[in-house]
Amino acid sequence: MTAAYGAAQAYKRQAVLTASKEKLIVLLYDAAIGELEKATNQLSDRKMIGPVGESLGKAFSIVSELKSSLNHEDGQEIATNLDQLYIFVQNCITRANQARIEEPLTQAIKVLRDLKEGWDGILA
Repeated sequence: MTAAYGAAQAYKRQAVLTASKEKLIVLLYDAAIGELEKATNQLSDRKMIGPVGESLGKAFSIVSELKSSLNHEDGQEIATNLDQLYIFVQNCITRANQARIEEPLTQAIKVLRDLKEGWDGILA
């Protein structure tokens, strides 16, 4: 591990530890999108089956965390709608993992980007 890499990791860790709840949501969206893009780029390479599965697993876990953090009592309709979108994204990830096809990942990335843009607008 290089000093620059270690410094970058420390900076990321500090950004997460000091972030607001809203900023953490945006960071989670960024991470999920990044993992899905990584998986999409590696999907056609049969030698990358392991890394693709790892990226899809990470993205699925991130979406699961977003889903479990929903407050259905206070959020009601918004929470229900987000829950349905997260289920859709998880289903896309599962389909892509099973069939090793890109199209469901493209759909999942679009949904997550749209949601992230909404949060970016809130934070602006």
